[in-house]
Amino acid sequence: MAALVLAGCGSGTPRGGDPGDKLLHELAADPIFAVRAPGAVDVVVPRTRARYRTPAFQPAGWDGPSVVVAFRSAAAPRIVYRSYAERAAAAGWHAGSTGALQLTDLWRKTFADGGHATLLLSLLDLRKAAGSRRYALSGGISLSADG
Repeated sequence: MAALVLAGCGSGTPRGGDPGDKLLHELAADPIFAVRAPGAVDVVVPRTRARYRTPAFQPAGWDGPSVVVAFRSAAAPRIVYRSYAERAAAAGWHAGSTGALQLTDLWRKTFADGGHATLLLSLLDLRKAAGSRRYALSGGISLSADG
C-alpha cells in the first residue's frame, strides 16, 4: 500500500514555471536593466530563474524569474531615484508608490505577452549620511496560477 501512495505522489517538479526561461529573458532585456545610476560602481546583475517552492510555511507554487541590479553610488539618493524614475517611465514602467525618501521607488509594467512585472529600487544604507551607498534595483515577473 505504501508503494502505491509513494508512486502516486510523483517525484518531479510540477508543470509550469518559465519553460525555456522566456520570461526571464524578456525581463532581463528590458531597457531599465541597462541603465546605470549616476556614479554607479561595483555593479552586479544577478538573474534568478523561476523556481518551484515546496510547501513548508507557505503554499507550494512557482516564484517567477527576477533580475537585480546591485550597485554602489556616491550620488545623492534623490539623484539616483530621480534618474531611475525618468528612465523607468521612458521604458514603459508606471509609477506605483513612494518610499521612506518620499520618492517613487516602485514601478509596474505589463509586457506584450501579458506578463506582469514589478520593479523596486531600494537604498540599502538608509542611515548612511555620506559617501558611497548600496542600492538594489529588483525586478520580477509574476507567473499565472497555472505556471
